[in-house]
Amino acid sequence: MSALTRRLLASAAGLITAVAVLTPPAAGTPGQPSTAPADLTESVRATMLAQRGAAAQHEYETTTLPDPLVEPSRSAAEWAFGSTTIPLPEHAHAAPESALFVAHREAAGWRVALDGTAEFVDLARRAPAAVVSEPEKELFTDNFTAQQAAPMADTGLGLPWAKGVAWWMGGGPHGNSGNSRPFSSIDFNGGDGRVLSAGPGRVYKSCIRGRSALVKVVHPNGYSTTYYHMYNLTTLPDGSAVQTGTYLGHIGNELPCGGSSSGAHVHLSLLRGNTHISVNNMTIGGWTFFEGASAYGGYAQRGSTRVGRGGRLTNYGPSDGEPALPTGTVNSGNYSSVNLRSGPGLSYDVVGTVSHGTVVRIACTARGDAVDGVWGRTDLWNKLDTGRWISDGFLDTGSNDPVAPACT
Repeated sequence: MSALTRRLLASAAGLITAVAVLTPPAAGTPGQPSTAPADLTESVRATMLAQRGAAAQHEYETTTLPDPLVEPSRSAAEWAFGSTTIPLPEHAHAAPESALFVAHREAAGWRVALDGTAEFVDLARRAPAAVVSEPEKELFTDNFTAQQAAPMADTGLGLPWAKGVAWWMGGGPHGNSGNSRPFSSIDFNGGDGRVLSAGPGRVYKSCIRGRSALVKVVHPNGYSTTYYHMYNLTTLPDGSAVQTGTYLGHIGNELPCGGSSSGAHVHLSLLRGNTHISVNNMTIGGWTFFEGASAYGGYAQRGSTRVGRGGRLTNYGPSDGEPALPTGTVNSGNYSSVNLRSGPGLSYDVVGTVSHGTVVRIACTARGDAVDGVWGRTDLWNKLDTGRWISDGFLDTGSNDPVAPACT
């Protein structure tokens, strides 16, 4: 249904975050990984705590945080690039809060920007190729640009193992730190244990300890995925291109940056920009995931097949190439989400929710119970490609009429 007003996307300039400035150090060796100078380390730490500290406190369920690790991987003259990570407390079943950084030494000191921000894209563009390669600059720009659009319910990603193979979903949707919100993470195990990239992009490692690290893949479609608890990691250097199915590591119980683990698995997390994003109603590997009443519950659904925690999921891979379906953007009015139902009416069971602003795909339409929606009363209902129904009163499709064929 047509919206009365359209929200304008925030300009990139409005997304620029504050930077930390301290006394500049001597220049590093061009193009060589190095130990961070003390003042660069303090500048990166200050920026990380200022921008990601609150999120880490929420996820780790603590009011105190250790000093972030700073791991520069490349430097040249006035520039540095690398990762920074806030270690986990021992009790947390989680992946650590981590970020890529670009730093530039200016007259007043180090200027530091973290990935997922306009400032990061700007500094990355200006950095010499020995510090941030041209393909990386293009990827970071594409990723940031894609973030500005509403997230598609279909992520365009596969599950992190071989296509056509089934693994166990050991833990359903949960927070990056167990009960923390949003429920952005899922635990998987099984098969040959080889964890593969969920999509194309470039790979980075942080919190590198022994045979393990937190592995991150930045995808051009606005998403990033992280993989924790693995060992025997890929030997690809940071910034290397990967494709869907590129080997990243092996499931395990590794804790290179703290936390806890029970049973070998990979802790997969979904991010958009610099924030974790709920996997609720998101399609990955041909399955649409739904939260349960509590962390680690929930289920995955494909057509009429539903698989809960402890069940096996076959990876159908990214959904690229499927026939395009019409889409709509959820508008929940004064609420944060809209109920999804098992049929076209209010008498049908509530079988899930979908968040405000989510873009969904419409398989077909039907007439059912009239609903007072955001733009008035309507009896039009849309059946989504997940098999769930949503009233057209809460879906902006650009039209008051059906945009998909009638359901048969």
